[in-house]
Amino acid sequence: MMKKLKIFLFSDALGYELAQRYRFMQDELPVRLPVRTQLGYSSTAVPTILSGEPPTVHGHFSFFCRTGVTPFRFFKYLHPFLRPRFVFDNHRVRHKLSRLIAKWKKYTGYFNLYRVPYDRLPYFDYCEKKDIYAPGALAPAPNIRDMLGASGVRYHISDWRRGDDENIRKALASIARKEYEFYFIYTGQLDGILHFHVHEPEVVEEAFAALAKQVGKLLETAHQHAEDVAFYLMSDHGMTPRTGVADLRPVLEGAPFRFGRDFLACYDSTMLRLWVLNPEARTPLMERVAGAPGHWLSEDEKKAFNIDFSDNSYGDEIFLLDPGVQLAPSDMGAKAIPGMHGYSPDDPDSTAALLAERPPPFDPVTIADFFRLMRREAEDLRGPGA
Repeated sequence: MMKKLKIFLFSDALGYELAQRYRFMQDELPVRLPVRTQLGYSSTAVPTILSGEPPTVHGHFSFFCRTGVTPFRFFKYLHPFLRPRFVFDNHRVRHKLSRLIAKWKKYTGYFNLYRVPYDRLPYFDYCEKKDIYAPGALAPAPNIRDMLGASGVRYHISDWRRGDDENIRKALASIARKEYEFYFIYTGQLDGILHFHVHEPEVVEEAFAALAKQVGKLLETAHQHAEDVAFYLMSDHGMTPRTGVADLRPVLEGAPFRFGRDFLACYDSTMLRLWVLNPEARTPLMERVAGAPGHWLSEDEKKAFNIDFSDNSYGDEIFLLDPGVQLAPSDMGAKAIPGMHGYSPDDPDSTAALLAERPPPFDPVTIADFFRLMRREAEDLRGPGA
């Protein structure tokens, strides 16, 4: 029997509002805390959790950015040959092409071209070239592997590339063998389900029931093999049901201004990010979009949201859509889907969650605090009575 066991189960998109509405594991995990998310997608929320630092420190926001270099220069010459478009814009073809490029460039992180037009890729860089769980991957910020490696605890971190069932199964077997004393277990299946079925209560209930079964087995196994178990179920954000759709590309792009000459733009699912190349175009371009359901972020808002990058690598200006409104078509997908995240952290449906059997040493306020909680629990393993 182990003395102490710390388990952090990460469930992508397990929002506080949904957990409360469906009474997810209310009896088994009675400690239920709403935690403020980080503006952005999992591409920024997860690095924030893994490092405890804001995007302006760990450097990750949306996938496509401007840094003065690009790994996509070859598309300048290749894109005319990627015809017919309906074939090469197919998501399966793009997925296979993404895998080939990642292998060629030796990228270890999550890499996806999504639906960024091939002729526009040479204008951009990509932020997640490295596996964000690898040692030193979020430098200058230490990440979870750096922290745990320095702590001296015996730890296990799931492989984010593997499925939920495999990650849970490996963790259960390892706990039974008493191999490690600290576990970070990654699960991402709920995110995929909620994106397409957040409006369907029966499907959500079924997804929660499946997750509850996995969590229950983890709790049972942990208590069988350790005297003192600290178990935390945490998430990066929630899921906001779709309430509307906005197509900003034809609004923004029109004579006399040209993409690549006067401006550049990334059309994410919940925000438009604009780089101004011609100063005279700034005001007219911003005025064109101003009537859409959303608003241009002020400099104070960027600072409050921790996205005031000094080099404007993620946009000179950012237009954030109102919660529930999706940009479609976008560089992320051709059509709007039932649920999305990436809205203002003030949106209740975007709020992340921390669920536990017993109160944590302190109450996390933002998802960055999850890193401090993990560090505190790792330190406890090396403290008195460990």
